[in-house]
Amino acid sequence: MVIPQEYLTTVFQIPGAFTAFPPSFAIITAWNPMDRPATRRENDLADEALRRSLELRQLPYLRVTGCSPDLSHREPGWGARLSKPEAIRLGKRFGQRAIWWVENDELILVMCEDGNETPLGSFQLRVRRTS
Repeated sequence: MVIPQEYLTTVFQIPGAFTAFPPSFAIITAWNPMDRPATRRENDLADEALRRSLELRQLPYLRVTGCSPDLSHREPGWGARLSKPEAIRLGKRFGQRAIWWVENDELILVMCEDGNETPLGSFQLRVRRTS
């Protein structure tokens, strides 16, 4: 499978007050399943369903928005402490092509279909703080 270039250059918006990242966590979005644009309402409903799913698992989670480097395209998602297999299952459940995995500041793109991993360097270097 060819990985869309946009996935390889994603940056992440995170609330400015948050600084303590766990050693490993996943970033998952429910927006635009399989890269097909959905309506704002469909995306918001899917996002809320994903948030509730994390809440029901009693997992700590944080709003993380994946963005193009120029911030012209944004897809809200959630950073959560769950295992990589759990994150892939959630990604599949919400129709996602991939999830992001962060381990000891290493950002890894993980394809949901086959688990193929692409290391992308430092997560912290891709973080953009919001106020």
